[in-house]
Amino acid sequence: MFDKVYMNEYIFSYERVCEILNSLCSKYECKITKDCIGKTNFGYDIDSYKIGSGKKQVLLIGTTHSNEIVTTYFILEYITTLLVEYDNILNNTNLFDTYTFIFIPILNIEGYIITSSNIVTNFNTFSEIEIENLAKLYLEVYNKDDEIASMCIKKEKQFYNVLKASFCNIKDERIVKSVENILKNTNLDERVLNIWSANGLGIDQNSNSIHRFCQIKRLRKKEKFAYLRYNDIPVTCESPMSYPGNYTFDRSPENYYLYKYIMSLYKNKEKKITAIFSYHSTGGMLYSLPDSCYVSKYIMNKYKKLFDIYSDVTSYELVEDNNKYGVMDYYRIALKGVYTFTVELSKLNANPIGPFADILALKKEIIDNKNAVIKVIENI
Repeated sequence: MFDKVYMNEYIFSYERVCEILNSLCSKYECKITKDCIGKTNFGYDIDSYKIGSGKKQVLLIGTTHSNEIVTTYFILEYITTLLVEYDNILNNTNLFDTYTFIFIPILNIEGYIITSSNIVTNFNTFSEIEIENLAKLYLEVYNKDDEIASMCIKKEKQFYNVLKASFCNIKDERIVKSVENILKNTNLDERVLNIWSANGLGIDQNSNSIHRFCQIKRLRKKEKFAYLRYNDIPVTCESPMSYPGNYTFDRSPENYYLYKYIMSLYKNKEKKITAIFSYHSTGGMLYSLPDSCYVSKYIMNKYKKLFDIYSDVTSYELVEDNNKYGVMDYYRIALKGVYTFTVELSKLNANPIGPFADILALKKEIIDNKNAVIKVIENI
């Protein structure tokens, strides 16, 4: 159905994301609507965007983890595609009469400000080739750090030194003060700003789960530090990543308002939410089947069929997570008749910029993922 990529930018500051979205809302004002679903700890609007008028609602979420910037690119590209091709789609299919597409481009706005404010300073004047070359270097060093960490060795991480980072790049002084305190308490320095994935208060959005919260707290207490090349980052206190907080929704308005919003869509009698796609990166994977204790055999088989459809289009591998502690794992079992997917975009490793090491391949993946969404919802 889709065979083009319209975005010719790849790495965006938060201000640039807002500028692009505001421009699209102005240019296509009759085709897209914007709503604020809540505010972050520091008062930023968490916005959603709707395209279409169908009774089946499909929600796509980007940037739960703020260093997964390729998901922001994907969501902006998908919104742009639907708007640019709107009339053509309308004339040739009943897509917009059947479905309402809802996008949350950036769930974790504060974290995105922390991360992107620093990343963009490394790419301000870069051509596409220069972006690829720096991303390739980052990917190579990142994977070497992983090899060392896989042997349970803790040593200076070389990938920190590929990209520049400074508090000076973050304009919001409230966020700067919060981040400075967190880094001081975790014995980390400014270099981690490029891989920051939590919100502005150091709460990880995927770890701050709605269910099995005690289990994830115990897991973090056992782990003590994050995974592989992040084995110098504590996960038992406010941190750049993986800290769940003290309880569900603790200093996590992003998750609280997402929950309220999803439940409002679920309870809507006129329009029903039928699918949720939460985008992460990297690895080119799909997570995961719902816990079999909570769903029927029919639902499990339907999930397997839908995952197979997504995989057939993207060649993404289905990965079974035995813990199922993530936020989307809750929605997979709690919402009857709603199919929830966690998608790891890009077959390349190394957040935040590894996926841009091969932009041609990434563009193909972006097209494949846009088409995979359509294929899946047509089979629900």
